[in-house]
Amino acid sequence: MGLFRNNANRRIPLGVFILLVGIVGMFAVIIIFSFTMKLGHFSLVKNANENSEYLTEEQVMIDADFDDSVPTLAPTAEPTEEVTSAPTDSLRIEIAKYATLQFGDSNSDVAALNSKLMELGYMDYDDISSDYTNSTENAVKLFQRANDLVQTGIATNELQELLYDTSAQPYLAKINDDGADIRSAQLRLYEMGYYTDKVSGYYGPQTELAVSIFQAKNKLDVDGKIDRNVFNILYSDEAVWLVTPTPVPTPTPDPTSATTRKPGTTKKPGSTTTSKPGSNPTPTRKPSGGGGGSYGSGVSGMIACAEAHLGYPYVYGDEGPDSFDCSGFVYFCLKKAGASVSRTSAASYAKKSSWKLIENISDLKRGDLIFWKSDTSDRVSHVGISLGGTGFIHASSSKGMVVRSYLTGYWVRNFVCGRRVFG
Repeated sequence: MGLFRNNANRRIPLGVFILLVGIVGMFAVIIIFSFTMKLGHFSLVKNANENSEYLTEEQVMIDADFDDSVPTLAPTAEPTEEVTSAPTDSLRIEIAKYATLQFGDSNSDVAALNSKLMELGYMDYDDISSDYTNSTENAVKLFQRANDLVQTGIATNELQELLYDTSAQPYLAKINDDGADIRSAQLRLYEMGYYTDKVSGYYGPQTELAVSIFQAKNKLDVDGKIDRNVFNILYSDEAVWLVTPTPVPTPTPDPTSATTRKPGTTKKPGSTTTSKPGSNPTPTRKPSGGGGGSYGSGVSGMIACAEAHLGYPYVYGDEGPDSFDCSGFVYFCLKKAGASVSRTSAASYAKKSSWKLIENISDLKRGDLIFWKSDTSDRVSHVGISLGGTGFIHASSSKGMVVRSYLTGYWVRNFVCGRRVFG
């Protein structure tokens, strides 16, 4: 018991106590420093140095990830190019000069298109229509054919730019082309003795040769192509034949006869029948429907034939039996009525002196041929058949078919004359 009491009363010297406190403090500092090094950028040291310009490597890497000053030139350039190109494409579409036109459309742009196609000779002159009919489509195809384009019949912006240009190609038919107009030209050249091959509608080497000979014989530039000038002369009474044509007598009226004379012959009082001009037989092609039948002769036969073909399609250069242009339709009906005539143009029929001239529109009678010019030219460019009064039947390019019309407006304004074939 005495020993513990003595130990309890023993005191530690002050110097020893201070030394022990110092040793404990040093260990505490070492422990705190080690812990700080392990914490890295979360340490008190990092926090203390955040505003210092001497940053640790880890601080640079972390701050760089969020640095707005890092250059981004390449990514910025790509969207700039895309934004620039898109408006350019849109602008190119918006500034298209002409709207695309096609079958079934009806507006003022179509009216302008029809007018231009008539002016260039791809369809007969007519009262201008705002309808895109089959005749407009066919005329566009002929223009595309003349320019060696795909024949779609659709008037695109590009096609209209070509059409309305001052150097636009007028009507032209050339080697490797085909169409009803070429078939008609082959028939005409055959009749005149220039062409002896098959009437096919294909412009092959034999057609080119026949056209070249025709051009030479008629003192035209020889290139084997049918342009508007060659076309007009080919379908005129002034054309020089390779064979000597037999004069065509004036047909006489025969309203009571129910028989149909053979096309190409006519009966003149006090004479025998006369064969069709030319020494070669006229080639025939098998009708594909329509056009047949007997209509009688004279005025009644011609009117009956005309009325039977109401609604038949208009096709430039064709003369039946399934489609017609204006002069082709008159030719077809005259032949069916017994008249011995050649296939010529409206302008040529209008000058035929063997048919009685009718100068006043009020003097027209049933069966008379009526001739018109256009609003822009004094040249005869259209023909129809009078029904008496104000009515007439014609193959209309504007309507796209054979129709009945009336002498008002355009038709009165552009009347040129009439011709009385029968009587």
